Amino acid sequence: MAATEVEVVGLEPEEGSKLVEQLRKHLNQPKFYYQHKWSIGDIVYWDNQATLHYRQAFDPNQRRVLKRVSLAGSRPF
Repeated sequence: MAATEVEVVGLEPEEGSKLVEQLRKHLNQPKFYYQHKWSIGDIVYWDNQATLHYRQAFDPNQRRVLKRVSLAGSRPF
């Protein structure tokens, strides 16, 4: 298992790793991608528990403002 993964409760480690691999192949299909085209004033938010997200490199000379909000009490579904 990669360092970023946890075990799948109820499965042997090898079986859990295979399941994680299958799930990653499934979710890495372009039909599930969303790429935002930024405009001034845009706000984008997502649920970290239910979304795999990634950002491409950005120009470090451009102004970038990022604000994070965390809510208490939520649980994965």
